[in-house]
Amino acid sequence: MVCEKNEGTVHDFDTDPIKIVREGDWLKADGTTLGADNGVGIAAALAVMDSKHIAHGPLEFVFTVDEETGLTGAAEFPSGMLKSKYYLNLDTEETAMLCIGCAGGIKTTGRTQS
Repeated sequence: MVCEKNEGTVHDFDTDPIKIVREGDWLKADGTTLGADNGVGIAAALAVMDSKHIAHGPLEFVFTVDEETGLTGAAEFPSGMLKSKYYLNLDTEETAMLCIGCAGGIKTTGRTQS
């Protein structure tokens, strides 16, 4: 969970609930981060894994740790392990965008394999 609050917001993440605000189709937090980070993406992936009713072809799922401080979990993921042709990052809110990044992404070097 990313625990950040706006300047002037009084909130104790250890004891206070997240105050949710609906703005049209969006749910947002009032004065703080929503705290879900990529929890919604993980929940969606787990729901697909668990469902007997969602039609799909073969799928591979990758869950990594430590994305906030430099993607070290992803950096240690063995190359060549995945066979998937397409990649879908569920940790972004932009449509039609492939997101490879995070708060710690400035320390990350992208590379391709031949």
